[in-house]
Amino acid sequence: MNTTVGEKISVFLLTYNHVEVIESTLRSILDQTITGYEVIVSDDCSTDGTWERILEISSGDSRIKPVRTPHNMGMPGNANFAVAQSARPYIALLHHDDLYRKDLLEKWVKVIEQNPDVAFVFNPYGIYESSHVHSESIPAGRVDGRWLLENYLFPRWGCAVRGTAMIRRKDWEQVGGMRERFGLLADIDMWMRLAMRWPVGYVAEPVITVRHQRPSDYPDIYKGRSWSWRRQRFLYEIHASNRLDYLNLNALSGRLQWWGFRLKLSFETTKWLVYSVVRNKREMIASSHESATQYDLWPLRVLRHMLQQIFLPGQALSS
Repeated sequence: MNTTVGEKISVFLLTYNHVEVIESTLRSILDQTITGYEVIVSDDCSTDGTWERILEISSGDSRIKPVRTPHNMGMPGNANFAVAQSARPYIALLHHDDLYRKDLLEKWVKVIEQNPDVAFVFNPYGIYESSHVHSESIPAGRVDGRWLLENYLFPRWGCAVRGTAMIRRKDWEQVGGMRERFGLLADIDMWMRLAMRWPVGYVAEPVITVRHQRPSDYPDIYKGRSWSWRRQRFLYEIHASNRLDYLNLNALSGRLQWWGFRLKLSFETTKWLVYSVVRNKREMIASSHESATQYDLWPLRVLRHMLQQIFLPGQALSS
């Protein structure tokens, strides 16, 4: 791989309040086997010294372009803001606490260059200070996007693609980037929309190591250590929105799949409501109205309302 292909790549490192790890993350991005790429570090109004550390590091490396959002925008807003700062054809979207293997960009761009119709490239992920690898039985190279959608993205509430990937800019622009209304899970929605339209690429090696080192004062919804009905609702709405775009509801098979999804959604919420009762987690019951969607089946609506009446009498909680 030479400088010419590197000049097609913009690395977008999204940062927020990770001053303790940002330098090691950034150093792993700068130490790649190819050259010519640019690194745009987009800070989402950090308050812990991250921005100042970025400026310090960038002063010694002309490849780094530090930018800052006009106000705290959250992950999807920061991603859209960052990508608008450049016009190079390949978007390498990276996060502030991961570590990147020296050949990450080389592996990604090889797949996207060899397959002109591939919309994005992703990979398995290693875990910091662990031998475990989050991998999937996905063939390396070009993969049919609808196959990925039907076998991995739609069947699971979890996502085989994290928020890190190389994306073809023209496809990013065609789908409109990230839909910010889906909050911290907006990338899942984008992978679905891209896979629905084009093939995708897969590098079957753990070229990214995930650290998950969240500061103690980081927003709870990003930590993933406590239950969040709001996060769950984002997932439900992402899956529903993309199924409505994908399924043919004029056909019997499409209608059956749609009602199967609504049943699955309602069962998932019911499962967690039962858990909250068994474990006597009144705070989960109290906030369960935050999971309500227009796709809930009526028995779920009744159950949610009954539990709130039983466990939280006298409180006016809507469901």
